Amino acid sequence: MKRRIISIVCVLALVCTFSFAAGQQEDAQTISIATAGTSGALYPMGVALAEVLNANVDNMTASAESSGASLENMRNLMQRNVEWGISQNEVAYLAYAGKGTYEGAQFSDLRSLFGTLISWVQIFVPADSDVETPADFKGLRIGVGQAGSGGEAAAKKVLGYYGLDYDSIRPEFISDAEMVNALKDGVIDGFISTHPLKSAALLDLTTTFDVKIIPVLDENFYTDYPYYTKKTIPAGTYRGVDYPVTTPTSRIVMYTTKDVSVDATYEAMKAVWENMDAWVNVHAAVAKYTNLEDACINLSAPLHAGAAKFYREQGVNIPVEYEPVD
Repeated sequence: MKRRIISIVCVLALVCTFSFAAGQQEDAQTISIATAGTSGALYPMGVALAEVLNANVDNMTASAESSGASLENMRNLMQRNVEWGISQNEVAYLAYAGKGTYEGAQFSDLRSLFGTLISWVQIFVPADSDVETPADFKGLRIGVGQAGSGGEAAAKKVLGYYGLDYDSIRPEFISDAEMVNALKDGVIDGFISTHPLKSAALLDLTTTFDVKIIPVLDENFYTDYPYYTKKTIPAGTYRGVDYPVTTPTSRIVMYTTKDVSVDATYEAMKAVWENMDAWVNVHAAVAKYTNLEDACINLSAPLHAGAAKFYREQGVNIPVEYEPVD
């Protein structure tokens, strides 16, 4: 009898152990963070964020991956291939609203986590070029970014506003690093990029090659595309560019979907902001524009409920248009 009782106790203990382990497995959360190309600020930011999550959130395994940036990340979020992904605001705006390229494929499950740095449209030509406005690109060889990237989408909008399309220029669908080399080698006549100021690729260009930057001055551009904010690149930002340049900007936001649990998202936000220095300081552009107080500014989709819970506890202002809808 005693042996039978001991056997039953052992069996029950094993059942409890397996049940506990299964429960832990069910609670585990994998976070894949889609970023951008490895030459900019966003990939190292994503890597640092993953390290913060791994070190500070129980039962969470995070990793960062390089990508073609906004459009690819939005597609992977829609297909649930990743849990987090960065995007320029204009791409997320169109996806959430079901407009433009997302007409008939609205991404209503898109949710915001936090805003990060500012992406600047920067249009470079050689210093001795006759180009004065984007309209002058007609017939020229112009780098527009990688096909399907957020940078290419921005280039298409700028060109379109000035009456141009890919039939009226000679487009080159290449990366920012490739555009820099192509401009220096005379293979292209100019390029349109979306990058933080002083990104590695653009500093490489401007420290070794004489350039001028073409402005986007027309106020109607900013009316037609309200998700862009007009800002000024300060004089002296780049070598030889000793004049201010008016250009469109958009915020880079970390997005997720409503499928990621409230609890996991809350714990992730707590870890991210309590360890802010570990990921914000990976690049000067991230550090300049990223802070908790402004985390909920200039988004393009409602906040995830778990993120909103954290921000309310911290007293962060949540604009009414970004209140959770779940």
